[in-house]
Amino acid sequence: MSNLSQQESLASFDELAAKRMGRVRRYLRTHPRLVSIGVVVFYLLGTLPGVLLMADMEASNGLALLLVTLATAGTLLFRRRAPMTVLCIVFALECLSILDVGSVYGTEGLGMMLALYMVATSYSARRSIPLAILAGSFQMVLMVLVGFPDMSGMELDTSDGISESTLAVIIIGVFAAFLIGFYVTAAAIGVYIRNARIHEAELNHWASQVSRLAQVQERNRIAREMHDVVAHSLSVMIALAEGARVVGRRDQDRAEEVLAELSGTGRAALADMRRMLGVLREGEGGELAPQPTGGSMENLLEGFRAAGLPLTYTYVGEPLPDDKAFALTIFRIIQESLTNSLRYARNVTDVQVRLERGRHQVRLEIMDNGDATRVPSVGSGRGLRGMRERAELFDGTVDAGPVASGGWIVKAMLQLPECSAKNGNQKASKG
Repeated sequence: MSNLSQQESLASFDELAAKRMGRVRRYLRTHPRLVSIGVVVFYLLGTLPGVLLMADMEASNGLALLLVTLATAGTLLFRRRAPMTVLCIVFALECLSILDVGSVYGTEGLGMMLALYMVATSYSARRSIPLAILAGSFQMVLMVLVGFPDMSGMELDTSDGISESTLAVIIIGVFAAFLIGFYVTAAAIGVYIRNARIHEAELNHWASQVSRLAQVQERNRIAREMHDVVAHSLSVMIALAEGARVVGRRDQDRAEEVLAELSGTGRAALADMRRMLGVLREGEGGELAPQPTGGSMENLLEGFRAAGLPLTYTYVGEPLPDDKAFALTIFRIIQESLTNSLRYARNVTDVQVRLERGRHQVRLEIMDNGDATRVPSVGSGRGLRGMRERAELFDGTVDAGPVASGGWIVKAMLQLPECSAKNGNQKASKG
């Protein structure tokens, strides 16, 4: 398949995935810069009120806290390009705010949550979740070291049996649980988004592989049909043309009959080719596999007899099932086998075609007594390969080789369509 076809198939699957997202998500995915700006605006709206509140306190450096907040906002603009680096910078800046204020009240830890989310969308959960726990734990320890919580302005009622140290421990525990919980939640959301994107990418890859395989199979099928039509028709036409040249010298009427047969074979081949090309054009209907214009086994055999093959056809058993694909497979195998006999065999005096229907399968045998033993170098091998590919559609086999007494034989065995379908269902259930 060409690179252009691959790109078209991939684009179609991307468009399908985009439609499933909805308009808002699809718009945001196609405008990453706008999303980055929106994240920064969201961060500033969530942190500036607290920063301004802290700036009014005498014990805090309001200007330094504002600069740290703005630096964090500017760093978040690059969270897509370097998420781990942004996380480290935001972590350091929030630690500076802790040293200034004594807690994360000024920035609410929002910058860390946004940075941890982006890291989790880029790295595995084994790395992002522990980072969230370590970051929250370190910041909590740092707050305790700088004097959190400040109990100096609180009046405690000791009658309840709760001392100042006990209350401080409770406050630290609750605050640590919320802080680490928020960080882990942000990382968990990022992990979920990452896994969803990986799953979507795997589906797209699988779909593109299926599309590529389908196109390869379709190309092989078309090549097989073209080989069968062209090889058979040209072989018969060449044989008829040579026969007409010989017969024309002594029997003009017979020569005209041969030429009429030659013309009919050419028209039939042209009709097959047009039908085959028609199904390739987008928007045109028709059978997926071009059906032989002769329409019957008798016409096929008569065509080979007219071309000079002394063949005998024998059928044993009940009529074949009314299945177009099955009938076409048998037709093409006989056609290819007789075409090879016409092209390669010499001094042929007898060609036997035997078709036998059993209870669950059909046996097919085509044998000639030509004195020229075929070798692998004769022909391209596409015909035999095509017959085997056709037989595999019905769990069948095709064997070809020389006969000990001279000549060539082709043996094919096909499962009847209903039996082949049952075997396919059993294999699928086991799989």
